[in-house]
Amino acid sequence: MQGLQRGKSRGFAIAVLLMSAVTLFIEKASEPSRIAHAAQVNSYSTFATVSYDAGSCGADDTAGVVSSPGIKKILKVSNTEIYVAGCFTNFAGVAAADYVAKWNGTAWSGLGASGAINAIVHDMVMYKGDLHIAGEFNDAGGDVTADMVAKWSGSAWVGLAVSGGTNANFGVGSPRDLAGDYAAALTVQFNNRLYGMDILLVGGKFNNGINNGTSGFQVSYTRNIATWDGMDWRSIDSDSEPFTSSTVDYVVHDIEVVGTGTSIYVSGYRNSATCSSSSTNRRNAFHKFDGTTWTQPITAISCSFFGSGFGIYTMQTVGTDIYVGGTFTSLSSVADQLGVYNTTTGEFSAFNSFSAQFGTGAVVRSITSVGSQMFIGGSFPGAFGTSGGVARWTGTSWQGIGRQAPSVVNALLGDALYSGSDSRLLIGAAGVNIGGVAAADGFAALDISSVSTLDLVSVDVGTLTPSFDPAVTSYSLIIPNGSASVTFTAMASASGAAIKRTNTSGTIAMSSDTEALSVAEGATENISFAVNSVSGSSTTTYAIAVTRSAATTTAAPTTAAPTTAAPTTAAPVTTSPPVSTATTLNTEVTVAPSTTPAPVTTSSSVVTVAPPSTMAISQPVVSATRAASATAIAKYAKAVIPTGAKISVKVLSSSSRYCKLAGSSVKGIKKGLCKVTLTIRPKKGSVVTKTVVLKVS
Repeated sequence: MQGLQRGKSRGFAIAVLLMSAVTLFIEKASEPSRIAHAAQVNSYSTFATVSYDAGSCGADDTAGVVSSPGIKKILKVSNTEIYVAGCFTNFAGVAAADYVAKWNGTAWSGLGASGAINAIVHDMVMYKGDLHIAGEFNDAGGDVTADMVAKWSGSAWVGLAVSGGTNANFGVGSPRDLAGDYAAALTVQFNNRLYGMDILLVGGKFNNGINNGTSGFQVSYTRNIATWDGMDWRSIDSDSEPFTSSTVDYVVHDIEVVGTGTSIYVSGYRNSATCSSSSTNRRNAFHKFDGTTWTQPITAISCSFFGSGFGIYTMQTVGTDIYVGGTFTSLSSVADQLGVYNTTTGEFSAFNSFSAQFGTGAVVRSITSVGSQMFIGGSFPGAFGTSGGVARWTGTSWQGIGRQAPSVVNALLGDALYSGSDSRLLIGAAGVNIGGVAAADGFAALDISSVSTLDLVSVDVGTLTPSFDPAVTSYSLIIPNGSASVTFTAMASASGAAIKRTNTSGTIAMSSDTEALSVAEGATENISFAVNSVSGSSTTTYAIAVTRSAATTTAAPTTAAPTTAAPTTAAPVTTSPPVSTATTLNTEVTVAPSTTPAPVTTSSSVVTVAPPSTMAISQPVVSATRAASATAIAKYAKAVIPTGAKISVKVLSSSSRYCKLAGSSVKGIKKGLCKVTLTIRPKKGSVVTKTVVLKVS
């Protein structure tokens, strides 16, 4: 200590040296193991940089059916021809890409000039080689007949005009009959037997039907659904229609054709804020046309508490089954939000106990399949033990698509074997940075990976045994008695893989990287993390047995033998009465002045100890009258100390012969390892506990 100044300057210098010494010998038991392994792979990607501005989302937005702004439909023609449509303008920064945008394999572009489409596009399909769109727009590309429905000729938007019309209410030849009419669904029926050709089925909200070109008159039997054959508007049936004048508030949102094309299925969704209509009207959520007659296969259906609208919003045909989704409960007394209609038996069933946690509007908004898996997208933060707005049925269980899945998903499209071997899921969603990709604002592709390992498992207290390795699936962990819980950080090797945690409380899907486990004194708790690959082809489970050390028992009082240690120069303080001995010290302590050893006795608040020797923590040249404070220990343990947090240290019983506490600082007694528990109690949030090892020399 030669050369150090006296008085206040000397004390400061000693403290600095002491803290530096502690740094050299600090060992953080909570530091995660570091081994060589692959870094986490982000399963999400996008096509160039995607961004867009809000657009006019129309009538559907009021019922929560459309999340504004957002992509509502994805259509893939080839790897170099993909379209997105919905409620947006300036897609990917392209001024002309309003409500519809095209990907050519390299870049995004618009169709027509900026403003050519002026309102939401609900659906699109390729018909006779041309892109056709349906929505709430009018005069697409300046064509007065391009209301509700239009086609892209390759260079311009063209309306599906009523021939020979004279009605000029919305432009001569416009199929719109009333101002509130709009189209929402398109499907191609190949080789329609009534007309002997491929026809375009068009559904939506046509209160009275498609205008026939004359003011106040409509094409017969075209209320809410009609056909277009490339030249003329017609009805599906020559003498009947699914909707009557009392049910025009149902908007046709999806149309499916099953089998050889003789059967047509229509789903309806009410944007009305009430569900007080009769059970008979509610059954209008689903219709079947068998080529001759319209029927309502639903036997009963109830309103959901989700959102303000009601009905079946989307359908997906798989074989002879039709998967239906939307906002409904007790569909034919068996299904909520998602059901399956068997076109052979004519009956509905639930789909593997699907149950959305909660949501708004059309809870199930999109359904698609990739390989043997079904993907369900909607406005829910989870469904039946999953996390995020996409749930997938692997064939054996419900899984999610990772912790970064969007919570509101409007559109899904399975893209199987797009590269010849790999598959992916195209996602249109509300929100930005899907999957953590900065360029994926509202649109992303999810790689259907078969990887089901963890990339990392770390803990905030204790040390995993053995050190974490993605190939090792069984571990043990011992935490000190002073730690009532341990927080795990678990990251999947592929970010899209789903992780489910299981402990005595049950099994839940992890929506973040961390999971806390409480452990009783002296007890062992088991926790496991099951990782399911995005492909659903494999699952890997990592099991960890966590043991919390038992509480230290109180030892009988003992009397310390006298030592020949020289008296210290510590200033006298008031001596507290001796009390019973304990082997663990806490921070509420006072040191009794003495030049000879005295019996060591403790209580919960006061400790009387023998004077310290001249040994110091970590550096013999530093006087033991200087100590490592709780704040210094926290600093060099790299513990974050929130503003206003309380910090305390406690000497473990196994170290009481090497070190002790004086106030809130640690002092050395003799050479050895001094283990202490550092506890940080913030005003808000979880208590952080770390075990720190100091070397007394």
